[in-house]
Amino acid sequence: MDAGSIPAASTNFQFIAIIYFSKIKSSLMDRRKFLKVTGLGLGSAAASGWGFNRFNILGKENYYLQGNFAPVKEMISENRLEVIGSIPKELTGLYLRNGPNPTSRPNVKKYHWFAGQGMLHGVRIEEGKAIWYRNRLVGGDQSNTHVISHAGKIYATAEAGSSPTEIDKELNSLNTVPFFGTLQTAFTAHTKLDPESKELHGITYGFPSGSYEAHHVVVDKDGRVNKTQLLPLSSGTMLHECAITKNYLLVFDLCITFSFSKLARGYFPFSWNNDHQARIGLLNRKANNGDIRWFNIDPCYFFHTVNAYEDKEGNVILDAMRYERTFDEDWSGPFTEYPPLLTRWSLDLSNGNAYEQQLDDLPAEFPRMHPDLNGKFNRFGYSLGIGSALKPDFGKVIKYDLVNKTIEVCELGEGVEGAEPVFIPSENQKSEDEGYLMAYLYNKASDQSDLAIFNAQNIKSGPIGKIKLPQRVPFGFHGSWVPA
Repeated sequence: MDAGSIPAASTNFQFIAIIYFSKIKSSLMDRRKFLKVTGLGLGSAAASGWGFNRFNILGKENYYLQGNFAPVKEMISENRLEVIGSIPKELTGLYLRNGPNPTSRPNVKKYHWFAGQGMLHGVRIEEGKAIWYRNRLVGGDQSNTHVISHAGKIYATAEAGSSPTEIDKELNSLNTVPFFGTLQTAFTAHTKLDPESKELHGITYGFPSGSYEAHHVVVDKDGRVNKTQLLPLSSGTMLHECAITKNYLLVFDLCITFSFSKLARGYFPFSWNNDHQARIGLLNRKANNGDIRWFNIDPCYFFHTVNAYEDKEGNVILDAMRYERTFDEDWSGPFTEYPPLLTRWSLDLSNGNAYEQQLDDLPAEFPRMHPDLNGKFNRFGYSLGIGSALKPDFGKVIKYDLVNKTIEVCELGEGVEGAEPVFIPSENQKSEDEGYLMAYLYNKASDQSDLAIFNAQNIKSGPIGKIKLPQRVPFGFHGSWVPA
């Protein structure tokens, strides 16, 4: 087998496959919790029941190509959308969501949810009216994971080799060079905006010369890269996420690493690694020496953080959705082995130890919070509940009060499943949770989707407004509210 014959395990990671395989081919040939909702607790004992193949995936259709995971084929534009309830008049802007949408029939056995060409679904809102909906494929590199706004531009993003694709406010992909040509590395799907400096931080990784490299990249408030720092990291870890605090960039060297075995067989080339020591690193943002202070933690992985910040003693607090194990036996996606649970790590800088505490028993993913509190103390967070049954159903929206140690749950109803809830602050807000959540909701009975708007201070009452869409929005990844 040569590099050209490798089946595409993932469009986002095809670059890795070709470069890495080409480099090594010749050498191979030569030789517990403090948040609770009564009756909804899952706990570690029940979590063990999430064992692989609960859905009988092996030998049958790929779970991540079925139901509302399946791609849509139509590119639709529709104006003057019907609204059930009301849209707050202060909301004027564009709601965008990105996600994978394979345009050709994939290899069912080898398809991974992180693969597939990116597709944007957007809704334009102006002063209480839903102006239009449209969906468009992302052109250029396979940027299928997130869509962000920075320095007056909109970018569709992914990780590991892909450059961002600039998007206009009509959802068209532009043939421009991202960040005015200043990006010299791969990019990332998960950036963190410093609310004070307005700089965008990210950890990028790739295999530019066949060997693993990771960089800390900073994009300034004007949209140009002003820092590219090589990190002392060679583990091949899947650096999906990062976090910032006032003084540190957090580096997550966790238990999913590059797998040549999977790559050689044409699968998504990252896998659970029992032999890899999970650790969280602190990189001093104000120093330029690249030194990282590491804190060992128990084996785990997390794709998404809620937030990180420094407490009064200068210790670092991190909240994230922890998987005990994933990408191990199920090679198609994250949800079929162990549930993601909200967990806190406290990094004690005085003794070098990390302390772990599970904050809730309710499985959840895609956490969000107030966008102006990145790296600062936050009281509230929001996430998508994925159900307490054996099969994830995305049937809940969850609000965490991390001070009062409580949660509020909105049950979406029979046959209704949600997506990442994006928090939008109110104008002139007086409290952290004064604002709105936006999320796409899928109704199985009608096979259609709505854009739902919740009062973030009272999510249990359900949406205050629903915008009816002309088609379903497949389960995808991340989105943003872009104010007008």
